[in-house]
Amino acid sequence: MIEYLDLVEDVLTNGKYRESQKPEKSIDAFFRTVRYNLEDGFPLITTRDMSQAWPTLVAEKLWIMSGSTNAYDLLNNYGSKLWLKWAKAAEEKLGYKNGELGPTYGYQLRNFAGKTDQLVRVLDMLKKDPRTRKAVISYWNLGDVVNPDCTNVVDVAPCILDLHFVVLDGKLNLGYDQRSADIGVGVPFDTAQHALWLMMFAKELSLPPGELAINFHLPHVYEFQIPAMKELLKRKPYPRPRVTISDSPSGTIFDHRVEDFQLHDYQAHPAMKIPVAL
Repeated sequence: MIEYLDLVEDVLTNGKYRESQKPEKSIDAFFRTVRYNLEDGFPLITTRDMSQAWPTLVAEKLWIMSGSTNAYDLLNNYGSKLWLKWAKAAEEKLGYKNGELGPTYGYQLRNFAGKTDQLVRVLDMLKKDPRTRKAVISYWNLGDVVNPDCTNVVDVAPCILDLHFVVLDGKLNLGYDQRSADIGVGVPFDTAQHALWLMMFAKELSLPPGELAINFHLPHVYEFQIPAMKELLKRKPYPRPRVTISDSPSGTIFDHRVEDFQLHDYQAHPAMKIPVAL
């Protein structure tokens, strides 16, 4: 995807070095927008092979949709170890036990402010009135991120702030805001997951998916990722793949399995190990 490579090059060229809350320095830029039309194919990057990550990518989204905030649920129900390292950090730093992460994505999605199932509510809104401008899901509840004394409630605050589903010209579109965007590791994952979610919502509403638009508030590349990202820029992207979604057991969005999501015609450059900042 040339859009992704343009973002990488922009941040490396125009971004500024800054200290972060992590030990590693990063190059950051302020507020960039990237758009993908799903009619042109599925936005999974092809400049490095992500086919091995596909099941994990799908599993994490289904886990969040379930409302779980426990890393062991992701492991036991979907076979993914993805959040175990952050569960360990949450235990060491904040005292959470047995894989619990605190009020992160799943909690905010299905139990916002302790009372609102945003997934059910937004789907219902779109079904009852596709003209609505209020089909917004928010992951950001400041009181569930930091205490009044500025100590952390969660070790990993939601990087995705909010999502806005809009029906326009007979298609379902999705825009979302990402406050912190690790371009090397997180962004390809996040982009594909939200493209999947756009497709899932569109399937539920019997509409074709349209555009995915992303506002990156602070897109950044960590200093130790720079060599890999420069190598990535030398690679010419292949055509975008396709994704199909099978019906879930109930025929609804709520009980999909990982195997329901199939990646087709995916051609990519060799895989690349890019380190993650913890």
